[in-house]
Amino acid sequence: MNKINEYPSIVKCTHEQNGYPCFVPAQRVLNLVGKKWSIQIINVLSKGNKVRYKDLRELLHRGWKKNKISDATLSARLSELTEEGILIRDIHPEIPPKVEYSLSEKGEELSEALQPFINWTIKACHE
Repeated sequence: MNKINEYPSIVKCTHEQNGYPCFVPAQRVLNLVGKKWSIQIINVLSKGNKVRYKDLRELLHRGWKKNKISDATLSARLSELTEEGILIRDIHPEIPPKVEYSLSEKGEELSEALQPFINWTIKACHE
């Protein structure tokens, strides 16, 4: 049997992103949100928050005495999440330039999908 018939979505999406074929979208998302700090970034930006880079870094540092996010990691995660359409990077033409990050519609949907998982982990950590 032709493998294409087993995975009809391959016909619609023939390219790969992040090294995962398009017919494995869950693996692509898990790879992205599984990276250190991704879920925290999405959670901070949920509910319509628009946050500047410096403020986002400060929000992510709250409650951490060590293992704080580095600028290199934060920049990498913001770039990856923006490239995947999870975040919107809004540049205001001011001096100095003002850049704000927020969740896209796709990002808000992902945030809503992650919330039960986040709630479960909080509950599981306190048992």
